[in-house]
Amino acid sequence: MLQHIVLLGVVTLLGVLEQAYFALQVIAARRKYKISPPTTSGPPEFERVFRAQINCSEYFPMFLAVLWMAGIFFHQGRDIIIDGPYIDYIVFLYTDLYRSF
Repeated sequence: MLQHIVLLGVVTLLGVLEQAYFALQVIAARRKYKISPPTTSGPPEFERVFRAQINCSEYFPMFLAVLWMAGIFFHQGRDIIIDGPYIDYIVFLYTDLYRSF
């Protein structure tokens, strides 16, 4: 059974590392703009970084549920081909574009 979910575990780990990276970006933005927690408002640049991280965090549980359900009930290879680019490229592109506006 383990060989059937190894790729799902890898993508899950990549997703968790991505969420940690986004959290570190918020920490760096808090230090840069001198905004102490729990304050969530400040300069527009900080708010964009903060909102991009929150938006990604809100949809991460749904992504994990779909990833694992599709990987277990269908084939993990096909699921990785579909969800892998989502984690690797689309979410990073989204956060970069969100911060640049």
